[in-house]
Amino acid sequence: MIETVNHRKLCVIHLNQLGDLVFSLPLLKALKEKYPDSEIHSIIKPQLAELVSLSPYVDRILLRKSGLREKLSLLRKVRQNEYDVVISLSNSEECLFLTALSKARVKVGFSHFPWDVVLDIKERVEGHHGWHNNLRLLERLDVKVQKRDYVGLIIPSLLGEDGRELVESEGFDFRKRFVIISPGTSLRRKVKQWEEEKFAEVIILLHERYRLTSVLVGGRDNVELNAAIVSMVKEKDNGKNVSMLNLTGRITLRDLCFFLKRASLFVGIDSGIMHLASCMDVPVVGIFGPSDPFYVGPQNERSIVVREEEMSCVPCYLKGCRDRACMKELGAEKVLHACEQLLHGGGNRPQ
Repeated sequence: MIETVNHRKLCVIHLNQLGDLVFSLPLLKALKEKYPDSEIHSIIKPQLAELVSLSPYVDRILLRKSGLREKLSLLRKVRQNEYDVVISLSNSEECLFLTALSKARVKVGFSHFPWDVVLDIKERVEGHHGWHNNLRLLERLDVKVQKRDYVGLIIPSLLGEDGRELVESEGFDFRKRFVIISPGTSLRRKVKQWEEEKFAEVIILLHERYRLTSVLVGGRDNVELNAAIVSMVKEKDNGKNVSMLNLTGRITLRDLCFFLKRASLFVGIDSGIMHLASCMDVPVVGIFGPSDPFYVGPQNERSIVVREEEMSCVPCYLKGCRDRACMKELGAEKVLHACEQLLHGGGNRPQ
């Protein structure tokens, strides 16, 4: 069916999370390569729009805002655009409803009975949402994929005005080596967090052994967590004056890309920021517990996944866990060893 329609306009409805957006970049690239003369639109949540604008594969961005009036306005725009193909990477009822009413000639997405009856082409989600599932959709669309990872598919821009002012006010020097530290995740996925004390220990040891400044990042949900880590470092550094910069909740995603591209190392839990670091091809130490690195591991070669391998309950897909043994039993030395491997040129080896 896909070959019987024109491909003048294509539309991709994205998921809401940062990591899911990064995983969609190879799909956008493959579509643009298959249909170079087409116009590709992205429907996306406002907080992720600036990141899509750094991708060369999207011609227009439509914002998916909250509120009935905004949703109806988006639906009108979608119908007026008369897309040839709409691909919904989300199988939520809202996104499938938007797909159903889009007037697109071909509707593509993932199964979610009974809402998926509107789809002409559909696939079942295996494991987590991510690249493996997006690839299966492309195969159903007969789109050949040359690049199967997201590395390098975002082109960082210069710091914005607010970012420049922040750097100047903090006296931060990009000529000195630094490590990006990302301890937090969204409030509904706190089960993936590693202990604050262990992050503080890693920060101190990286300063002692490599003179790395630690730059803590995260969203507004992580402000309290990262402030606690900063306090712990100051309490435990024994006069070593560990160098830190806490940017949590203070910079845009666009400016975060600028920082990531210039970092010597990234250390953080499985999160959207970890995937953004991997996309920037920063050496990544990904700290994993309940989630499965087969589906959502970092994709650049200079990466190491650190986790407790000998636990029968992992991956548990974040369901029903109370003691979080997979994270609590993971020691700081194991993470530091992975950091040292990457700082000395290693990578892409599980610990």
